Amino acid sequence: MKAYPEGLFFASPRIRGIGISILGIFFLLAAYLWHMQVLNGAEYLNMARRNRVRLVRRPAPRGVIYDRQGDLLVDNRRSFDVEVIPEDVEDMERVEECLSEVLGIDQERVRERIGGQRAFTYLPVTVESDVTIEKALAIEERQPMLAGVQVGVYPRRRYIHATSAAHLLGCLGMINPEELEQLRSQGYTPQDLIGKAGVEKSYERFLAGRAGGQGIQVDNRGYLDKVLYRQEPEQGCALHLTLDLKTQRAAEAALGEGGGAVVALDPRNGEVLAMASGPAYDPNAFVPPVDNEIVNDLMSREDHPLINRAIQGLYPPGSTFKPIVALAALEHGAVQQNTTFECTGLFTLGRHSYKCWREGGHHRVNIVDALMFSCNVFFYNTGLHTGRDAIARMACAFGVDELSGIDLPGEKAGVVPTEEWLKGMRIERWNPGDTVVMAIGQGYVLLTPLRQAMIMAAIANGGRIYRPRVVKQVDSPLGDIVEREEPQLIREIPLREKDLQLVREGLGKVVSSNFGTGQKARLEGVAIAGKTGTVQVGPEGKRRNHAWFIGYAPHDDPRIVVAVLLEGKESGGFFAAPAARKIFAAYFGVNPEDKPHVAAGSGTPHPPQERRI
Repeated sequence: MKAYPEGLFFASPRIRGIGISILGIFFLLAAYLWHMQVLNGAEYLNMARRNRVRLVRRPAPRGVIYDRQGDLLVDNRRSFDVEVIPEDVEDMERVEECLSEVLGIDQERVRERIGGQRAFTYLPVTVESDVTIEKALAIEERQPMLAGVQVGVYPRRRYIHATSAAHLLGCLGMINPEELEQLRSQGYTPQDLIGKAGVEKSYERFLAGRAGGQGIQVDNRGYLDKVLYRQEPEQGCALHLTLDLKTQRAAEAALGEGGGAVVALDPRNGEVLAMASGPAYDPNAFVPPVDNEIVNDLMSREDHPLINRAIQGLYPPGSTFKPIVALAALEHGAVQQNTTFECTGLFTLGRHSYKCWREGGHHRVNIVDALMFSCNVFFYNTGLHTGRDAIARMACAFGVDELSGIDLPGEKAGVVPTEEWLKGMRIERWNPGDTVVMAIGQGYVLLTPLRQAMIMAAIANGGRIYRPRVVKQVDSPLGDIVEREEPQLIREIPLREKDLQLVREGLGKVVSSNFGTGQKARLEGVAIAGKTGTVQVGPEGKRRNHAWFIGYAPHDDPRIVVAVLLEGKESGGFFAAPAARKIFAAYFGVNPEDKPHVAAGSGTPHPPQERRI
């Protein structure tokens, strides 16, 4: 045998070093494999299994909403949504073709919908919402060749009476980044809908419920292997409103198709019996799948149908402000029960003349008759004798410049030209003519229809102002009471009873007398008190009138207060008063077409061509 020289394979230190390095690398690899497969094999096996687990979130049905009689206003329906999990799709081309065929959607649109939401490929992407049961079954039948495609069953909001009480109930919308930042800790996700207006927004914390879900294991092709666990979603709480559906429908019918608002309150506790705003809208339009054309039209219309005019519309009160002026004047001592002023139809202050609404005037009238006739000249004089500050103090006592605290979002406070307000607006000069105009509810004074109803409620109940509320009770899904709203007295206005009696007498004659401007609100068997008003708004050349009526009934035991504002109507007496009559009739169950009995000697009505203020 041939002998090899010693050191042939390790002829030099360099070669020996390379050999040792190679052997070391092999040893390290072997040690790492042993560490992974032997020492930590079980852990890595579990990790691999976890990669096959999907968390499928199931949104909770929102709480249902009832009126005060238990009639259902808002509930949920079942919706089938076709979804794709891009990570689990084997053949995207085949999936797009199949979905295009079944859903009747162009394949390019299917591709755009999937591709436009693929930031997280492991999350479901909605291709089509609210598909028919037939299409949902067709997808399920093709499931063996549609890995990564699923049909989700989700609750969808349903507003049963469409436009009825829409502004009070509100609507839903996709959560925005700011809202998500605030609500993420409560379990909200970017895919959630939340309340955007009305009670849907103000009672979101009760209505939302708690989302559930299930953990599922899928195979290497994305098909369902088994359900690992399941947590059922918890439905949101039910709301029982103070709203009376019968009165609400009458309010909406009285409002008609035009702009305006109606508010009906219980003066004994502040409960909202009806709230309507026009033009109305259907909150179902905001429930997915959303028709963008319809929504964009609602949001861009010049008549602003999404604004709740009952709590967000600020209007001059016109002659409906006269009861506040009368109370201020009586308290201030500017006028008394027997104080009279001569009305010739014209009032002169310096070089300026101010007209009464009735040509020729009302002759000599006292405070009760002035309210009945709505005599401007009487209140021009009364305003000057009383002064701006005293009138403003009384208006503020009734809360005109405050938020009412109603449990609805977006309310606006009214405007009273106090000294502080004038300074804030940088109005340095107040003229006597400004007081004259203020005394008949024009000028700077602005308020909402809700505040008008609250003012009349306080006159009816003796000066008590209650926080208005639209939710009476919150119940859990099991029927337990979660929260019950009790009447909340905000303040009592220290009005003298004799002053209130004079003003109430005048308000009663507004409706009951044939000389009253509100006689068209008269209702058979129900004694109604109230006040009409007509205001001019808008710049010169584009002015139009708004019509008011605010009133309560029965006169001797008030149970309901109604405030009606009709935009663009010529007269409160001819338009708003008969609208209010329909609402009173619905509440008391009286036929509004029945002609009320008029006592003999009650007088002759003013000619119909005369404009009622």
